[in-house]
Amino acid sequence: MKRTRKRIINFSIVLGFGLIPAMLCQLFVKEPVDRYIHIRNFRYGKDPYVIRCNRGDRLHLTFSSDDTGHSFFLEEFDIDAKVSPAVEEVTVFKTSDPSEKPVLTKELTLTMEYPGLLNYIVSKSNYRCHVWCGPMHAFEQGKLIIMPNTLLSFSLGSLAGILFLWVLSIFTGVAPGYNERDEKAGMKDILPQSGFWRKFVTSRWPQIILTILALGLIYIVIMTSIFGTKVSGRNLGVLLMWVVWLFLLIAFLTPLGGRIWCTICPLPFFGDWIQRGSFFTPRKGRTRGYNNKFSGLSLKWPEKLNNNWLRIFIFLTLATFTTTLVASPKVSGFTVLALLLAPTLMAFIFELRAFCRYICPVTAFVGPFSGMSTVALRNRSQPVCDKCKAHYCQKGNAKGWACPYGLNVGEIKESADCGLCLECIRSCTFNNVTVFTRPFGSERSVRRWSDGWLTIGIFAIAIIYSILYLGPWPVVRDYVNILDKQNWDLFGIYALILWSIVLVVLPGIVYLLALIGSGSSRGAFSVREVFLSYAGALLPMGLFIWIAFVTQMLFVNITFIMQSLSDPFGWGWDFFGTANIPWHQFLPKYIPWIQAVLILTGCYLSLRNLRQNWDSLPLKKQQVLKLSLPLGVFITATGVALLFFFTN
Repeated sequence: MKRTRKRIINFSIVLGFGLIPAMLCQLFVKEPVDRYIHIRNFRYGKDPYVIRCNRGDRLHLTFSSDDTGHSFFLEEFDIDAKVSPAVEEVTVFKTSDPSEKPVLTKELTLTMEYPGLLNYIVSKSNYRCHVWCGPMHAFEQGKLIIMPNTLLSFSLGSLAGILFLWVLSIFTGVAPGYNERDEKAGMKDILPQSGFWRKFVTSRWPQIILTILALGLIYIVIMTSIFGTKVSGRNLGVLLMWVVWLFLLIAFLTPLGGRIWCTICPLPFFGDWIQRGSFFTPRKGRTRGYNNKFSGLSLKWPEKLNNNWLRIFIFLTLATFTTTLVASPKVSGFTVLALLLAPTLMAFIFELRAFCRYICPVTAFVGPFSGMSTVALRNRSQPVCDKCKAHYCQKGNAKGWACPYGLNVGEIKESADCGLCLECIRSCTFNNVTVFTRPFGSERSVRRWSDGWLTIGIFAIAIIYSILYLGPWPVVRDYVNILDKQNWDLFGIYALILWSIVLVVLPGIVYLLALIGSGSSRGAFSVREVFLSYAGALLPMGLFIWIAFVTQMLFVNITFIMQSLSDPFGWGWDFFGTANIPWHQFLPKYIPWIQAVLILTGCYLSLRNLRQNWDSLPLKKQQVLKLSLPLGVFITATGVALLFFFTN
């Protein structure tokens, strides 16, 4: 009750900090004027790509096209103006009812006002193109900003409130944070020792059924991507993989369940069957105990590669070509097929799940963030594990296969390495392995240099993706367009910038900040210790930047998902009667608000975790402030920049 009351007080303080500038900015509304703007359309952008105006202004818009057909789609104002090359007139449809007779006009006049209360809180809208004009059509957009920008004022004020609470918490000594000696504090065992849920988890049928369903979805993704329409925005495989699945993985599965996707991931499905010789019955093999029934080569993974460095390079390689994956369905389909074949082929060569443990790009993402999830697999009693000499959880027995990740449950302190395959729950003869729920963001430790580099890299890519896919700048998209413009020279520059930022620039900045923080501790902490602590503190903000990114991707494409489900190959089918429904975004007015709240939440949690990193140590409050301040300034500055990006 005390904790709930404190949370309410903190929320009220942040809300107050946000409301004051949000209300004050309403005093600076300028008199409406007429603005005459010509919008030039081209692959893949608009000029101007940002329109700024005051509340009540009348915009007089004219249009032209440099190449092919385009449109000016502004759903918040019920406008979809079709633009044709070499034609001065535009055909204006209503987004609310495209079947209504369109209006032909040379000049489109809009008054910058929303109805009712929305006129005071909605400050940003995105205008898009709704005529397919090439493989990167989905990224052609611009933004309309109506002043005063209530959302930006509110967001910056709220961030100031969060910063105030963070500094206050350092000097008031709030509740202690994570302490390894009392790891299970605040955790609740949710798996009973007997009964229906115990049988459900230990039975292999539910897990196998869900895995087969996921495998079926992978099959649909591959088939529709390769053999379906080349228009990525109407290709079911592209939408299922890079919009629906990515949103579910980032916004729900990972923060709530950690690596729970790995529990039903279809990628190692055939490899496990090859090695184990069965889906249901653990059988002892001749050479590898309960690890492998099929011996194959069963090579051990090179010890020098037993870290995240290889996974960083693989993830970064895929990240470099993400635009091609999203915009070219065939490339996307063959990439997913390769990801399915790789662990199967590796099962003939290496022992256990070498692909999952050392290569999988999905694990590169969910691994670092799994420690923040509200679910964790641990033992019930450490003394029971200490007395156990058989280590069935690690080596397997007739009830459960050996841990494919090589883990002993009694030694698990972090969730990053555990793939939640559930075999240890089945094999433990003492019924000592269970699943706990816990507060969000409970783990903050980063153990190795490669872990820190991976964490910072994932953080950097979230920002780069947001700029690349959600930003209005057409010149940025030219640097990744190797599909129809063949900009290989610009693409080389983009790849160099991306790799440099992820591998050198941002880790270098964090290392420099750690150097300052270590110096302020006067030798109490090494640069390595502070660097890894800083990397762990960035996890919440990194995750919420990713959620802000995928939220907009999903909300913009919901209609296209419904269309593609009804016509999966783009062959003119209409299974569910939704193949030809008009495009509508989901809650377009509120997307910037959702993104602002997500960025503020990420800032709050990262600042909180940064402070809590030192709670279990005997430090003075001034020392905690000096240790935390370098990264605290970085988090705050990044938060300000992202709030400007998403709201202004």
